[in-house]
Amino acid sequence: MTNSHGYSAHEKPGLAVKVVDKIWAGIINADGAWNPEKSCYQLYAEYRKSGRTPDDCVDHFIAWQTAKAAGSGFLLGLPGLVFGAVTIPAGLTVATYLQLRTVAVVALLYGWDLPSHRVKTLAQLCLLGGAAAEVVRSAGVRVGGRLTGRLIAAAPEPVLTQINRRVAARLSAKAGAGGVVTMTKFLPVVGGLISGGLSAVSTRQAGYAAKALLSGGPTHPVPTLAAAD
Repeated sequence: MTNSHGYSAHEKPGLAVKVVDKIWAGIINADGAWNPEKSCYQLYAEYRKSGRTPDDCVDHFIAWQTAKAAGSGFLLGLPGLVFGAVTIPAGLTVATYLQLRTVAVVALLYGWDLPSHRVKTLAQLCLLGGAAAEVVRSAGVRVGGRLTGRLIAAAPEPVLTQINRRVAARLSAKAGAGGVVTMTKFLPVVGGLISGGLSAVSTRQAGYAAKALLSGGPTHPVPTLAAAD
């Protein structure tokens, strides 16, 4: 038996995967602790009423979140994350939160159903930026000129399991090799410019990766989100 990341019962997901899982759950469940300003559903509802096209809304939101990520002192009072003896640095929590919330709002604007486990896979692929297509190909999926969300949405469960396993491995490698985890470990108080700049770049990349991956919408219409009303 495997879990949602493709691990067997005898395998354990890495720390980076646990962080992403925890934050994503807080975002899509509209947990007040993880949404101290507005939930992704509230933001989506506001954009729906703005009269803008989905593409315009997405571009505006990505720019807004990128600027927020670059600002110093943006900690929001988010809950701490502790896994065993490991405490996750606040910088990593905030950066990951901003990236995933950006992806969540983009997904809603293009009609995707956030609670879907397939959308969770798509969100994690967005965190990988340009490496997403390579990861999907490594799972045996034929990717044509451009990787699309519909391709992942239509993948059989065994293939999705393989994609999830490879995404988890890539997230762990990214966090441990020059990623935000490494930066916050060795440069804990260098001021907000370095960490803020990295967070802004990664948030913008995740946002536009989400736009490229999700803009076609899901294969089938999704039910109206009650939380957005």
